[in-house]
Amino acid sequence: MLNIDKHRILLMKIIKDIFTSKYASQLAFKWGTASYFLYWLDRFSTDLDFDFFWKTNIDDWIAEILQQYGKVKKGQKIILSYWDQETNIKIDISRKVWSSNKYDIVDFYWTGIKVQTKATLFTNKLVALSERFTNRDIYDVYFFFTNLFDIDESIIYERTGKGLKDLLQKILKKLEWLPKNYKILDWLWELLNDKQKLFVKNKLVSELIGIIKMKIDFYEGCVIYHPGAIG
Repeated sequence: MLNIDKHRILLMKIIKDIFTSKYASQLAFKWGTASYFLYWLDRFSTDLDFDFFWKTNIDDWIAEILQQYGKVKKGQKIILSYWDQETNIKIDISRKVWSSNKYDIVDFYWTGIKVQTKATLFTNKLVALSERFTNRDIYDVYFFFTNLFDIDESIIYERTGKGLKDLLQKILKKLEWLPKNYKILDWLWELLNDKQKLFVKNKLVSELIGIIKMKIDFYEGCVIYHPGAIG
């Protein structure tokens, strides 16, 4: 069961702990919770994701920070269990950092933290949606599109070897193949208010399909990024 108020406070404490530590300069905040706290994503997010710029294994250090808040389990992700019956917090440290990623230093409640830029975060979410296709990614991509986040095509090319149009066409095909009874609210239900749930259930997929079709039509007549191209 998710208690958003408790979970939010604990996330904030952990973020500040991490970014006032000895490894702070080598970590960058990303994905849903970074978008929620720093880029006004209008759904709640429960987990913490970071880019890490060294090859050192810091799982033990992360676990040490988390132990003050509850029970810690290490595996592919680090999982913090706090208070009985509450939703866990998963911490994912990514050592695969794309060279095209860009970062900002921002203030987070009087603590300076490194975070993926809006364009970097959105672009990596687009690529992720083409690869793993989760409901949270569908929702976030819709939010980023409708809030006019920029797209960094250099990241798309580095990660896929293709351009934006190809990526959008791949995502569009996946969306159009979804069955009518697709459970779009799975893994989103606790993170949304009632009005958002109604929109997601009835309109999210069709609205995103419309946006992507429009973007593809727009890019039909545009030059797509390619390294070494002569402008």
